[in-house]
Amino acid sequence: MDSFNPAELWIQCLSEAKNSLESTEFEAWLKKSSFEDLNGSLMVIRFPNSFVAGHAKSRFGEFLEELIRDISGRKDLALQFIGDPAKPGPSSSISLSARRASGQSDTAFLRSNYTFDHFVVGPNNQLAHAGALAVSRGSNSASYNPLFIYGGVGLGKTHLIQAIAHSLHQEGKGRTFHYLSTELLVDRYIKSVLQNDFSKFRKLFHNIDFLLMDDIQFLKGKEQTQEEFFHRFNELHQNGKQIVLTSDRPPHELQDLHERLISRFQWGLVADIKPPEYETRIAILQLLFRDEKLSVSHDVLDYIASSIRKNVRQLAGVVHRLAAISRLTDCEINMDIAQREIRSSLGSITRRLTAGNITSAVAENFNVSPGQLKGKQRKRNILIPRQVAMSLMRELTSMSLKEIGSFFSGRDHSTVLNSIDRIDKLKKHDAELERTIAELRRKLTSI
Repeated sequence: MDSFNPAELWIQCLSEAKNSLESTEFEAWLKKSSFEDLNGSLMVIRFPNSFVAGHAKSRFGEFLEELIRDISGRKDLALQFIGDPAKPGPSSSISLSARRASGQSDTAFLRSNYTFDHFVVGPNNQLAHAGALAVSRGSNSASYNPLFIYGGVGLGKTHLIQAIAHSLHQEGKGRTFHYLSTELLVDRYIKSVLQNDFSKFRKLFHNIDFLLMDDIQFLKGKEQTQEEFFHRFNELHQNGKQIVLTSDRPPHELQDLHERLISRFQWGLVADIKPPEYETRIAILQLLFRDEKLSVSHDVLDYIASSIRKNVRQLAGVVHRLAAISRLTDCEINMDIAQREIRSSLGSITRRLTAGNITSAVAENFNVSPGQLKGKQRKRNILIPRQVAMSLMRELTSMSLKEIGSFFSGRDHSTVLNSIDRIDKLKKHDAELERTIAELRRKLTSI
């Protein structure tokens, strides 16, 4: 397109999509979508509700992004699908009237269900939840400032930080906040540099009582943005303003960040969120199905909770898809339907991650060959990586112990189980091994 009009671009994208998809698919999932806003290179697209938005993203997201890049000629464009029940508005977060009056419109929507009421507390997230709740209630304690919440993908970090924002908005006590992603912060800073005008960037931090920033790890390597953020952080902290940050790893593992920033991230409470235990996963599923007004048997709950062990977002995705199936086919969700959905459309991770690519990633990391890992050698430099690969297969795929053993040259399932147990024990006493496995897990689940 010669000129970039995002609203017209989305209309043209829909027109192209209509010609490529089945008419029933287009009518059901895409027809009622509309352009909402443009945040840098991120186009925000609104759908009738969050269920439709989530399904459209999982089923058509990559196709639509490729299509819109081809039409526009802009390879940097990305799509964000939103569809909360809230009425459409500017792209700023739900904020207080003072922030709306400032004309700022540079952050993403808060999701309506990302509240404390919809957050299931378990042993895996108890400290992070307690810290977030204390902050939202205005503890004004240096012990919580900053509050730094970290954990893997899809475990609830964004849910907690948005729950704080919802709580502040709903209480009506006049405390102002700003919620934004680190990627958007970097984008705003780059625009300030290009325009040689930093006033708009610094206004992001003016007249607020709370700064809520998601995914601080994306400051990695952004030297100038880090420098500017360091000064804004100091100003807010010295003036008694509350800062909440989220990250995919603890402060001391953040790479290419200034030491003085990392030090400040550790001033307050650092709380992690781990993958949920079985009981917590069951409770999450019960809440999700209740929201969907669906009743399922305990056997189905058990099957889903046993199949998806590490990612709350995947649990939600499966429930939403099962709800769609139930509504479209007017049938109850039974074990056959649940099993078919888990196997066919659980998500990108189960389709992408195979025994082969896990083994390749582990072999490369430990500087050995995949063939050596699958072979019979029991030297320590081969044995430990082999056991790590087995552990990751059990964690990240639906492979049984027998299937994993078969992949590794026909080893017995008890050998696989002993290998996984050994890695679990070694991690408790070997911090370097634990970090290595965590990094492998991050790489594999973000392919």
